[in-house]
Amino acid sequence: NPRTAIAFDLPEPSPVRLTIHDPSGRRVRALVDDVRGAGRNTVLWDGRDDAGRIVATGTYFARIDAGDYQQACKMVLMK
Repeated sequence: NPRTAIAFDLPEPSPVRLTIHDPSGRRVRALVDDVRGAGRNTVLWDGRDDAGRIVATGTYFARIDAGDYQQACKMVLMK
């Protein structure tokens, strides 16, 4: 199933940017670029790029920037 849920917790409302990148660092998709509320937040990625095209099977990275916090996680998209 080429769909995944990315969950993150915020201690207080914060501006959040959540993006998907390929292994070369190129941005594939911007999922969130707005203020999110405190607590658990979940965002779905449907395996598509910003233009709506289905991306290839492979490794991708989800990067989150929320205030001073930054983290990236590795994902494998399999079809």
